[in-house]
Amino acid sequence: MKISAIALAIVGASANAADWSDASLSYSHGSSYHEPANTHDVTKDILSLSYLGGNSVGHNYFNVDMLRSNKDNPANNGTSGAQEVYVVLRNVLSFGKLSDKKLSFGPVSDVGLESGIDFSSKNDAFGGAEFKWMVGPMVQFNVPGFWTLSLLALKDTGNNSLAGVHVNSPITWRLSTAWSFDFQAGAPVVFKGWATYTGTRGKDGFGGPTYPEVWFWSSLTWDVGSVFGAKPKKYYAGVGYEYVRNKFNDSPNLIGTKTSVPSIRFEAHF
Repeated sequence: MKISAIALAIVGASANAADWSDASLSYSHGSSYHEPANTHDVTKDILSLSYLGGNSVGHNYFNVDMLRSNKDNPANNGTSGAQEVYVVLRNVLSFGKLSDKKLSFGPVSDVGLESGIDFSSKNDAFGGAEFKWMVGPMVQFNVPGFWTLSLLALKDTGNNSLAGVHVNSPITWRLSTAWSFDFQAGAPVVFKGWATYTGTRGKDGFGGPTYPEVWFWSSLTWDVGSVFGAKPKKYYAGVGYEYVRNKFNDSPNLIGTKTSVPSIRFEAHF
């Protein structure tokens, strides 16, 4: 059996009916994204569909981003902006729920096993088409909100149209964290996000070395729906921020591998 098939089996291990769930549709817009080997600031519009649900053995997360760039990141053999789809699927099996015992100690409220896959496709000249699977231990912290930290083994395969090769990277590791906190600031506010640190991944598509990648994303949104009389926790507006260093594990000396971009953001939950 292929390793990726094993990972998919782990992801599907907790396909139970959800005890609680939250789904949302969001839109964000930023004007200073960067792409490797591209000297321009790129404007992107991003439409996202997300789902988070918990059940008797853990929780599941799904997100699909549909990204459209402006002409500064053109589609291959075209003048319009490139389009990209990026899919994330995560599953966490809670050892506390599985054993029906409290596994809390110190600042930790639970421990578990996180697994997941990433899938992407983009129609620019690079033609990136990544498939990642990952699995490893996770701890959840006892905080007034949600905060997890995971150490994951990660396997990545992808496409490099510029080099004309299929990249099959060796297994590396990733430190991953995610959080969500609610508080009041004139109206109910949600501060949420995630961050990853991914180790080197052997050689790149051109045969050069790879470098550790840092990726940070966060948003600060206000419950504007409740301010205007709508049902609470339905409509949000605010700002986002994304920081990337050594994007795709590329060299820091390559133009476009670092991004620091603010954005505006709108969310509707259902």
